[in-house]
Amino acid sequence: MLDHAVAVADARVTPGYTGLLDSFALSLRVEGLRPHTVSCYLRDARRLGEHSAWLPVAKLRVEHVKSYLDCLSERVAPNTVAEAQFGLRRFFRYLIAEGEIEADPIVAIKPVKYRVSPQPTYSPVEVSQLIKVCDSSTANGVRDRAIITVLFDTGVRVGELISMGIPD
Repeated sequence: MLDHAVAVADARVTPGYTGLLDSFALSLRVEGLRPHTVSCYLRDARRLGEHSAWLPVAKLRVEHVKSYLDCLSERVAPNTVAEAQFGLRRFFRYLIAEGEIEADPIVAIKPVKYRVSPQPTYSPVEVSQLIKVCDSSTANGVRDRAIITVLFDTGVRVGELISMGIPD
């Protein structure tokens, strides 16, 4: 009930903005993006709308985006700001493709730079030790051995490994 009231209030403030968010979400889903990615992109587009007092998208300028990103950078890590920039870039590209805006207000903003900690590496000896610990006489041991082997032989991410099934 409360979500509906918020949606109605948003619609009263800017009937076009929330509708554009809905169609942006649909567009992202049709492209096959994961639900988490879609929700992150929508969150940043919605927060920009809130920050800019729900200005119509045609009136959003680089100053509004910079102000939003500046406020965001006071609360979150630089990599989160960079992710927000990425989502907003996607939102503005969508708006241009739909003919809602003519120019991309975020194009003049340089992406936030941040340091990425290198992933730890394991020597072949350490990988062998991990595999030896797996008890192949149990179902869990066979599973653990398969997980370790797939991780180190293919380099897949943990999230990709978790989403794998028997055919994979």
